[in-house]
Amino acid sequence: MQHKITDLIEPDNGCEGFAEGEEPSVTLILDDGRKIKVYDKLAYQMGWDAGSSISDEDIEKYGR
Repeated sequence: MQHKITDLIEPDNGCEGFAEGEEPSVTLILDDGRKIKVYDKLAYQMGWDAGSSISDEDIEKYGR
């Protein structure tokens, strides 16, 4: 099943940035209200942004 991404939330780490070795993540807000956290780089590579869709299989495989 496909789910529409209604919003994408990126953390604001301010001046401190990310800790050494920490990979930036984003939270995908889905049309059914679920919030799925994925790595930022992966979301970019897969084209996941507000208005695009994500499958149950990808959520299971990549969601954290």
